[in-house]
Amino acid sequence: MFETIPDIIKEVLSESLVHTARMLPILVTAFVVVETVSHRAEAAWLRRGMAHPWIGPVAAAALGLLPQCGFSVATTSLYVEGFIPTGSLLASYIATSDEAIPILMANPSTLAWVLPLLGTKLVWGAVAGIAVNYGARKAGRPKRPGSTPELPGGSPAGGPHPHTCVGTKGTIREIVPHALSRALRIAAMVFVLSSLFNVAGHLFSDRLSEAAASGEGIIQPLAASFLGLIPSCATSVVLAEGFGSGLVSFPALVSGLTANSGMGILVLIKESRNRARTVGVVVLLIVSAFISGTLASIAPF
Repeated sequence: MFETIPDIIKEVLSESLVHTARMLPILVTAFVVVETVSHRAEAAWLRRGMAHPWIGPVAAAALGLLPQCGFSVATTSLYVEGFIPTGSLLASYIATSDEAIPILMANPSTLAWVLPLLGTKLVWGAVAGIAVNYGARKAGRPKRPGSTPELPGGSPAGGPHPHTCVGTKGTIREIVPHALSRALRIAAMVFVLSSLFNVAGHLFSDRLSEAAASGEGIIQPLAASFLGLIPSCATSVVLAEGFGSGLVSFPALVSGLTANSGMGILVLIKESRNRARTVGVVVLLIVSAFISGTLASIAPF
């Protein structure tokens, strides 16, 4: 822990700024895709691909493995816009590892566990996402999150976003500036929220470490599942360092990092107008995290 609170704030602001800067190109790309699909009829194939019940989760899980939380924020934005189903969002959240992977790779004693961890998160993210998508279809729900995709402003799809001047056809000159504007708004929110949570994470890192290492058997993965929900880089750091020191078991590490979706959850809570659906996603994430840790405890690693 840093010696003084000003030191912590200075370090956290620097880290949050770097994370946000890395996230911005991903967000711009995501919103360019959203605008293109919304306003150009020839992009209908892309809409169908993003909404596919098994291609979507597999792609989301694969992209989520990259050690940065920008993809979880991007997939959250696509979900809120109604372009990807719940299973694809869940797959992205499950696969996200944020800061943990570089820390595990830098420690010789944990380096050998990186591939089993990534493999577990990739497979479980894809399987859980596909299961949720097909389960929703079988239950009679639409393929996508809603038959009328919700927008951040609460307006139905089928026309331009309420805060845009993008025309009906949506030219490149109209799409790119609007996508950049929306990406900057999300990035600013992420910077502020991540700074607040990361400051809290640094201040209470000792208590987080105790929580991550608490309990035995299935209790530790369960505790780690709830701990992983905290949207802070400090959470993934505590889990990775706890595993490296032997305080956190591999099943608990899997559970904690499965639930750790970076800033995606906060963006979902802020942007989504459907609170019941948001709660459902959080519940699915916790259940998925606990199941993944339980399965990891019986795996022959």
